[in-house]
Amino acid sequence: MSLTESILKSCIHELNVCQHLYTKFDPTNADWRPQANMRSTVELLQYLSYIGIATAKHFVNPPEDREAAREQYREQAKWSVEAVTFENASEMIELEKDALRNLFSTITDDDLQRTTYHMFSNQEMSLFEALTNAVMKYLCAYRMQLFLYAKMCGAEINTRNNWYGMDSQRPAPVPETVAAVA
Repeated sequence: MSLTESILKSCIHELNVCQHLYTKFDPTNADWRPQANMRSTVELLQYLSYIGIATAKHFVNPPEDREAAREQYREQAKWSVEAVTFENASEMIELEKDALRNLFSTITDDDLQRTTYHMFSNQEMSLFEALTNAVMKYLCAYRMQLFLYAKMCGAEINTRNNWYGMDSQRPAPVPETVAAVA
């Protein structure tokens, strides 16, 4: 597996886990937020539906005009508010995964060595560093936030749900003959 494929695989995994965690929410918690100055559940899902592809596109094809790049980012944010609802969030994340697959299919491992810049810090870095330290880590961080929101909303989930997007496996029942001997 190439480095590019490995980065993509990690990003897709994070979004898969987000889709799994989404299923743990009761729809009545769509507008729930831990505090007034924090995103609601649906706002977090809206953000997750575009942040991976928006930042990845920026790093792969950085625009010459940095203010234009910031404006594109703001347009993506506005789009997500208008297009992503609690009910369609998983479908929208699926579209993001498809967009990431398409974008990453244009990246070679050699491309990972070229320089790009971060749109907010204006720091220059390799494409590899940008895709791992920004895109992949952003998705990981916001996946963790979604997990915490689900827990705070009463979802019966644990570490396995958070890291692997899987429900806990219940231990197999002990057969009566073994239980009687013990």
